[in-house]
Amino acid sequence: MSTALLQELHQEFRRLYIAGSELAAGDFRLKRLLPQLQQLGERSPVFKKLGEGVETLLEPGGAEGAAPGAALLEVTLLLESVLYTQGTVQAEGTPGPIPVRSFTLQTKQPYRKLAPVLEALSTTGSGRYEVVVDAFKEGVFQDLRLLPVAVSALNDPYSELAEYAKNKILPSYGPEISSYLLESFNPAGGRSEVRKLEAIAAAGASSHLDVIVHAAENGSDEIRAAAIKCLGGYEEYTDALLEWSADKKKVIREAAYTALAAGGSARGAERLIEAFIQKKDREMLAGVLADGAPAEVYARVTALFMEELQAAPENTAGKKVTEKAWEELTPFLITLYHVKTPELDAIFSYVLKEYNRYISLGWVPLFDHAARYKQESADSAALEELAELAQRSVRHLPNYFHAAKRTVSPQEVFDRFGGTLTDTKLIGQAAKQAAQRSQLLVHTIEEQAVDLYWDYEVRWDASGVRQYNKKMLSAEEVAAEWDPRWLDWSIKQDALNLACVFARPGHQGVQDYLKGKLVGPFKRYTYDRLANIFKGLERADLPEPERLELLMSALEENNVRNLYTFDHYLFGMMERFPARYADRLKEILPRFKYECKRQLEYIYDQLVSKL
Repeated sequence: MSTALLQELHQEFRRLYIAGSELAAGDFRLKRLLPQLQQLGERSPVFKKLGEGVETLLEPGGAEGAAPGAALLEVTLLLESVLYTQGTVQAEGTPGPIPVRSFTLQTKQPYRKLAPVLEALSTTGSGRYEVVVDAFKEGVFQDLRLLPVAVSALNDPYSELAEYAKNKILPSYGPEISSYLLESFNPAGGRSEVRKLEAIAAAGASSHLDVIVHAAENGSDEIRAAAIKCLGGYEEYTDALLEWSADKKKVIREAAYTALAAGGSARGAERLIEAFIQKKDREMLAGVLADGAPAEVYARVTALFMEELQAAPENTAGKKVTEKAWEELTPFLITLYHVKTPELDAIFSYVLKEYNRYISLGWVPLFDHAARYKQESADSAALEELAELAQRSVRHLPNYFHAAKRTVSPQEVFDRFGGTLTDTKLIGQAAKQAAQRSQLLVHTIEEQAVDLYWDYEVRWDASGVRQYNKKMLSAEEVAAEWDPRWLDWSIKQDALNLACVFARPGHQGVQDYLKGKLVGPFKRYTYDRLANIFKGLERADLPEPERLELLMSALEENNVRNLYTFDHYLFGMMERFPARYADRLKEILPRFKYECKRQLEYIYDQLVSKL
């Protein structure tokens, strides 16, 4: 018999169990099913009994009748008995062996550690990435219960989290993960299936080459490209890769080029060189070859680079001609960006010698690449080439400085730069150019000595607010790596940040200079570097009581009110305020907002507690 009507009736009974049996009276859904039950009841006593039970629910009797709950329970018991005897349950498919996996994962982690990870990988919103990364570093993902969600993370809407799962979490399970991923791999899928395929290949491509080849031939374009890249290094598939490198679809050709570049075969190298010479895919190839290629490819591209440089048009050839020539040269610079060979070194030396020729074409980026290459060479010949280039164009002064810093002594660095850029007798255009070079030099040195990086740490109260801190070179590093004359040079250039870094005990001039920045109306530009000023005063050995008084005075300046938060160096100084500053701090509190106000309130409470 058909159980469709009985199943539908069972669903309505379940609804009434949840909603309440009292709501069965007059229920329109039960009224809709009742005529069918009564019709079947004419031929079957069971259906007749079920129909009577439904009628009882729809029209409950008076005080002597059964309670709605009891009536619902009685008719449900009858219905489930019928369903149990009439229904059939049969597993689909053909019986076979139960799959056995060789994972050595256990389930020893307490659920309180698993719960945040499960929530992070089953929801959306901010903060999930940090939860997952921290859990992985603590080894939480070695719990078997997190294996399914680790795989599902490949489809996470936050791409960085999905990539982290592919690159870090899944490989940590070992080669066994590839077989597990294959069970759900869909060659016709999208980005999540691409990640799955890449994880399979990374875990053990050689064990699943048949699957990878099948995906390369029959998958979606994304899957095909990913699968083709996985075949790099397998000589038996070189013929297929060569064929794919001529495919009509750009994404397939690019994947084939990538695999050939990774494979390192002679035939693959020949194909890459051929495609680069043909220019059709030169721009695409540049990005591929920049990540790695056989040495013979780089050698041939280098030689071709020289040929095209020598064949560059004259500056009278017209803008379109020179722009087209530059477009064809740009892929060489991308391809050879990480290459270091004597041949390439000679090419960039040639470029620097032909400065007038190539600068007349407007090829400034060519000299940027040449200067970068020579800077990284860091030998005496390259240093002199950069010195000449910096004389031609102040744009390349930083390259010259960086190379000198790596090549010669700190004393000679100052002699080359600090002693030649401060001539006060220059006038007119010469003075303007000297000032420009000095300002550029200030910025270049700041990159190496000031605000090298930021870090954050929790420093106050239970709210866990993180305060920023900017790191500069330590006094020990300055003494070992920099000539002491840079301090006087910095003061002369009014380079505040550098004066703070190079400050040292016994130099009265730096104390006067830095204190002068805190006297009178507080300037806005010094607000951003307020912490640096006090670090400099500490390095200059100014007594702490005087430094604390200067900081308190700076806070009392009317212009110091647009802060969001104090970094933890300044906050640490405030924690050392004497208790007598409490009234002065209370006076200025209304002028501050945001986190800095909360910080000052915290300091105020601490000072009051000391009184």
